[in-house]
Amino acid sequence: MSSPTNNLSPSAASMLQVLLPSLTKLDEMVETVWTKQDELNSVLDRLTTELEQFDELVQPDSSVGRGQEASQKLKDSRTRIANVNVVLKRVRTRLDNISMLAQAKILQNQQR
Repeated sequence: MSSPTNNLSPSAASMLQVLLPSLTKLDEMVETVWTKQDELNSVLDRLTTELEQFDELVQPDSSVGRGQEASQKLKDSRTRIANVNVVLKRVRTRLDNISMLAQAKILQNQQR
């Protein structure tokens, strides 16, 4: 069985041999980060709810308690995580595009 890079120039074949596994690994890493961030968001949601309930129990008449301050920080953290997820989605889209272009180039060169 011939390698998909056999019909490419040596430099292009070398680049593809390095690029495709790297893209696959990066894609796996992005997927892992998304999974971990989903888990983190769930924990942040739970903690925010618990802190708000704690404030209501401990200081029902206070306008701003420590739990509310901590809750706001958690909400801010969740917002930052959402922003990171947007960037990761863009990165993943670009990685997918590069991978598709590389695979298309391999197929094109195989058909020659």
